[in-house]
Amino acid sequence: MNPSESETKYILAEFGVGVQSEVGKLDIVLMHRPEREILRLRKANLHYFLYAALPDIDDTRRSHDIFSQYLRDHGVHVLYLRNLLRETLVSSEEACKKLIAGVVAHSYYGDMDKKQASIALRQWLLDRTPEQLVEDIIAGVVCSTEELGTSDHAQALIELNNPINEYVIPPLPNLLFMRDGFSVIEKNVFIWQMTKPARRNEPLLLRIIFLYHPYLSSSGLNIVEWEATNRHDEYPTVEGGDVAYLGDGVVLIGCSERTNRSGIEAVARTSLFRQVIAIIIPPKRYYIHLDTVLSSVGAHAFTLHGPLAETMEVFTLEHQDINNNIFAKPKWISHGCDIRQALRNVLDDPELIFYDAQDEETSVCEQRHCRHNVVAIDDYHVVIYAGSDPEKGIVTQMIRNNACQVGPIPPEGLSEGDGGVHCMTNALRRRAK
Repeated sequence: MNPSESETKYILAEFGVGVQSEVGKLDIVLMHRPEREILRLRKANLHYFLYAALPDIDDTRRSHDIFSQYLRDHGVHVLYLRNLLRETLVSSEEACKKLIAGVVAHSYYGDMDKKQASIALRQWLLDRTPEQLVEDIIAGVVCSTEELGTSDHAQALIELNNPINEYVIPPLPNLLFMRDGFSVIEKNVFIWQMTKPARRNEPLLLRIIFLYHPYLSSSGLNIVEWEATNRHDEYPTVEGGDVAYLGDGVVLIGCSERTNRSGIEAVARTSLFRQVIAIIIPPKRYYIHLDTVLSSVGAHAFTLHGPLAETMEVFTLEHQDINNNIFAKPKWISHGCDIRQALRNVLDDPELIFYDAQDEETSVCEQRHCRHNVVAIDDYHVVIYAGSDPEKGIVTQMIRNNACQVGPIPPEGLSEGDGGVHCMTNALRRRAK
């Protein structure tokens, strides 16, 4: 069920917004139900769009609907990005103009030597209704008469386009993985800068929503311009799958294929956190983000991919001295590569539990199928992809002695993008642990 604008208003008014932990009661979550953008995937473009295999759209919709219904059945209000974007654009002409400007700047025609084409694209977009813009941005637009039409602006685009460029606006199949584009932390919103060109329009439309949505824009959330604190030549990148806010001013950030040191240091320099903990993740596709190898289960528990447990170095970052003088460069203080002991020490939690499969071979299989990637609905109640080994798998270890409640959802149509259930959700309201 898609909430109407009035329902969105009611949900936000009743619960408010703000995220106080990774495992407290989840009240409101933002998701994206995949539609036509998934049909844009082909074997020839899978690598560019960061997918491992072609999903079946019917499987994708069915599995996603089962997932969102499980959340509703357990008291979580599900909002969909498509609806929020439509509500934003319908209510604000300024939002439409800002979105169009950003899309043109990010397009194949954004370079100065393609000025005529960029003007044509801008004019074509200005002629679209807000509802059409939503679909154009999410599903993409092929450079063809069939999709552009026969207007003068459309014909100009077709004539000026390079044949190697298929899309005047590329589709966004990775919106499925809603976690990566932003994080709400307490009453702050971080709109992240993403590494791959295929995802560059995602932060743009998220920023538009948080700035102009008729209810979210007045909800008391503060957009943090975290990247402005960067003092390095390296372009700072952070993606939400690498960010876990544990509460009480403590944030865990993976230094990964998608999140770099400059990005982590820029977050530390915001001075919004009491403690910034960085974990160095091997730069391999299987370990795209922190949440593919380590996810929060409860107030004193994580999942952990065991084969990496003694190879990922843990740091805390110090960005100012005891007199609050800001360092030119944050200091990275190492706590060693034994991640279990390091996190017990830096979190001052000697009883911290780490759930994994029973043996290394099974752990590797579970990790490849995104089963260390779990999302907590409440303390020790998580959702995970179904199919875990019934004897040696991670689920068996979590439910032993009724330690955790685990809700399995089908991976078919979802896991082909190398993301799990944590990746597909982003909390707008979550209580303290």
